[in-house]
Amino acid sequence: MEINSKVNFDWQGSQFEGIIEKEYENSVLLAVVNPTTELKEKYLGRLVVSKKTCQQVG
Repeated sequence: MEINSKVNFDWQGSQFEGIIEKEYENSVLLAVVNPTTELKEKYLGRLVVSKKTCQQVG
C-alpha cells in the first residue's frame, strides 16, 4: 500500500472508501472519501484502520 492510493475498508459493519495519508507497521491513516455524519463530527473524516481490513481500489 502506498500513500495517496485509494482503498475500500470496513468500519463498524459498513463499507467505506478512503485515501491513505500515512502508513504504519500494521495500519494506515485514511482520509475517508464518503464519510458519514458520525465520521465527520467525531473523527473529522479521518481514521486509523488495520491494513487487514483494506482492499486496494483499481
